[in-house]
Amino acid sequence: MAATVDIINEVLSLLEPMVADDGGSLRIAAFSEADSRLAVDYNKGVNDACAACVLDVESLQAFIDEGIRARGAEIADIRVVERVSGAGS
Repeated sequence: MAATVDIINEVLSLLEPMVADDGGSLRIAAFSEADSRLAVDYNKGVNDACAACVLDVESLQAFIDEGIRARGAEIADIRVVERVSGAGS
C-alpha cells in the first residue's frame, strides 16, 4: 500500500484542476500520520462570472476525505484552510 502522504499528494493533484480553473491552488500545510491530522491550504480562486462555481471549503474537504478513503487510507481530522487570491479572473 502507498504511504499516506503519497495518497494525499495524489488526491490533491486530482483535485487541483477543479480549483485551478478559478485561479485557486492546494497544498499540504501540515500532516501528522501519528495524530491522523491533515491541514490543507486552499488558495481559493475567484470567478466573477460564476461565484457559485468556485469550490467551497466544505465540498473540498469532503472530496479530499472521500479520495483518501477510496485509496485505503483514513485521516481522522482533515482541515482545509481557505485563503483568498487576488481579484477576479
